[in-house]
Amino acid sequence: MMLSRDVSNHFGVSGKWLYVWLMVTNSTAMLLFGYDQGVFGGILTLDDFAARFQLVDNETLKGVIVGSYDLGCLVGALATGPIGNWIGRKRSILLGTTVMMIGAFLQFLAPNFGIMTAGRVIAGVGNGMNTATAPVWISETSKTANRGRTDLFSFVKSELAWRFPLAFQLFFVLIIFLTAFWLPESPRWLAMKGRNDQALAVMVALEGSSVSSESSTAQRDFEEIKTSIALEQPPIQKRETKPLFRLMLGVGVQAMQQLTGINIICYYLPYVLTESVGLDGSQARLLAAVNAMTYLGSTFVGLIFVERWGRRRLMMYGALGQCCCWLAITLLLNSASTAGPLSPRQQKLGSAAVFFFFLFNCFFGASWQGVSWLYPTEINSTRYRIFGMSLGVATNWLINFGVVFVTPLGIARLGSQFYVIWTVLNAVMVPILYLFYVETSGRSLEDIDDIFAAHPTVWIFTIKSMTSRKPANTNGGRNSGDDIPILADEDAKTFSRNDENMLADDITTADWAVEEMANGAEGTEEDEDADEDADIRPIQLAPGATVISKQASALIDMEE
Repeated sequence: MMLSRDVSNHFGVSGKWLYVWLMVTNSTAMLLFGYDQGVFGGILTLDDFAARFQLVDNETLKGVIVGSYDLGCLVGALATGPIGNWIGRKRSILLGTTVMMIGAFLQFLAPNFGIMTAGRVIAGVGNGMNTATAPVWISETSKTANRGRTDLFSFVKSELAWRFPLAFQLFFVLIIFLTAFWLPESPRWLAMKGRNDQALAVMVALEGSSVSSESSTAQRDFEEIKTSIALEQPPIQKRETKPLFRLMLGVGVQAMQQLTGINIICYYLPYVLTESVGLDGSQARLLAAVNAMTYLGSTFVGLIFVERWGRRRLMMYGALGQCCCWLAITLLLNSASTAGPLSPRQQKLGSAAVFFFFLFNCFFGASWQGVSWLYPTEINSTRYRIFGMSLGVATNWLINFGVVFVTPLGIARLGSQFYVIWTVLNAVMVPILYLFYVETSGRSLEDIDDIFAAHPTVWIFTIKSMTSRKPANTNGGRNSGDDIPILADEDAKTFSRNDENMLADDITTADWAVEEMANGAEGTEEDEDADEDADIRPIQLAPGATVISKQASALIDMEE
């Protein structure tokens, strides 16, 4: 099959610029997630908002109005599992954005607590769909996702102070609508649905315009995807790639992200600074805005280290740093509570605590903020990826709801001791990550299937190849897998996963046995004695499968 014609019909671009547009759309979808967190925490401290919705001195209603959004996100994320595999990644984003737009309008026009809560639930459903879909869409076409945060009009003393930020979500909704319609569907989803011509066309477009599919890396990557999907189908699935364990790893990352305590700061930092540190509302909102910019800046640090250190180490370092920050915050605020109100000592201790709130966000932004959304899309196979991400994001929102609901009550009743909980939780994450989590950095989505097929244990720390990042790929392919050694008499050569797929295109058995290739080659079992002295070499076609064959040697010689 040849696709020499120009397939770049997405904004009239292909290659890297098509990736840019994909990142713009998916990043905007994730930005709406961060936008609500960044904006609503400041809105809670506004007198007009608190008075209109009966939130003054009512910590329970504060938890409800904030947490209702998270419950909506939980429902939307759960719905994405079946919907995402049915209508695809792109349409799921468009559907979620439409639902979110309806919720944003209701919040903007809300005259009372009930309508405001309903609007937040509906907007949450749409955002839950987007946050479960966007990381999958971008991971199946590229491997980069970002999100931003915005805080505006914090000091306007009228309804505009909270109505405008809630309505401004519609600006980002418009960006998604204007871009998503023109972008390609995930090639892995298309291949899973049997729409192979469309899948290959998308991969060629991502590779660059006017590329011959027979000679490009897109063709080889496409064959690798087809092989991986074929091995996952129930009638022929004989090799164990631990889908349940992998699903739980993805869910665990999303759960731990919330248990770091990040949304105490994202939603409630102005409230925390007024109640725990003793600042006035204007100072608290100003510092929260500065903190949001610090948080955003730290994500760029994460982009540098996510490939250099890998996902596993970056999350462990982040959890350790966050643990130290919560410990310092606990000790400082506990000491400040024993000092006299508004005393110089209390102000100094409070200022030091603010520094560690900022430092916590730096650790989180550089580690968990991005990796926790990337990891579930990498660790799950194509067949289970959208379901795994859906369950993981649903878990994220469920715990998110619990955190934002109990935070006002916890601060009011426990004071500085409330932060001990998050100190302990971050400390526990480090050994969990060390013992059970696989390093996915530098590996294609299909290579990760092979890793789990080769190593059935859940004690990941015992296997060095599963805890260290894969060396940089040098064969030019976008999703090339681990290099596989081929042993020759004179020298050792390297046989890439892409070349392996070209040789084993029709092999579908679980152990990747090569009987099919042998049956189609010259020679029979009676020739084995005559072939014993022939020039032969072992070829590892997949983890656990080694075949010695004169015919296979000839095939390799042709490839060379």
